Amino acid sequence: MNRHQILQTRIDALLNVLSEDVLILSQQGTIIFSSHAESALPWGGNEALIGKNLRDIFPDSLAGLLTGMVEQSLSLNQLVVKEMLFDPQEIEYLQQQGMTESCWVEVRMAPSAGDEPSVVCRIEDISRRKAVQRETSQVQRDLLTGMYNRRALMPVLAQSIAQAVRYDWTCSLMLINIDDLHVINDDLGWDVGDELLKRLAESLNSLKRTADFLARVGKDGFALLLPETNAEQGILTAERVRNRVTDLSAQHAGRDVRFTVSIGVATLAGEDDSADAMFARAEDCLQLAKQQGGNKICGSE
Repeated sequence: MNRHQILQTRIDALLNVLSEDVLILSQQGTIIFSSHAESALPWGGNEALIGKNLRDIFPDSLAGLLTGMVEQSLSLNQLVVKEMLFDPQEIEYLQQQGMTESCWVEVRMAPSAGDEPSVVCRIEDISRRKAVQRETSQVQRDLLTGMYNRRALMPVLAQSIAQAVRYDWTCSLMLINIDDLHVINDDLGWDVGDELLKRLAESLNSLKRTADFLARVGKDGFALLLPETNAEQGILTAERVRNRVTDLSAQHAGRDVRFTVSIGVATLAGEDDSADAMFARAEDCLQLAKQQGGNKICGSE
């Protein structure tokens, strides 16, 4: 067995153990090589694919997207990656081969060496990965407002503290609670209280910067993480929040229901600070603001 045959044998063995489909596509999108994994998508066998063009298999919109990936990979001479949905109701070829359920796939294309321009294309079923991502997202989201929850906030806060310590920056954490929300719920109903929470969430989301992180914490309010924000800037941001709340309301029995908020602000206290410690200080400041009658801001470094 010569050197070329040995190399080809090793390549064939490698392809056989892959759990993804591997194709080589010409510049025009014609399949010139196919290695089909048994556990992957039902293409109908390697021989059935060779010589087919992408437009013979996929509808025009999807074929155009894949052909565009071929052109992009060749023109830029680099790897191109996209996620897309393969639906057998739209891809008649796969339906004929026995595919019954939609699946998410990751398509990766990279230029291939050879006399003619071509790309190596790997297609991997990532439906399980997408399902896990959805479940994780749901676990980290508040169902009422759609905002992140405390479980999502705490690792982000810890990371923000670590970055601030490393680069000699600072950061602040703001806790915002609706004053007397339990009274509103008891007197006017939970629907009104829920509507106020949603209005506050929308307002905070529009106010925050790109780098800020908003999460719902507890029954009455939210946390807003402010990277690169010192104590004075944190208080100024809290004032903006408190002033904006004066424009928010919910309708009940033909009248506007308005509310106020109490805000506690904690700022990084040094290189030994932690997410739990900063959150606790913000909670202490929040409680102090409430004890002063509400509609107040209290801060602590």
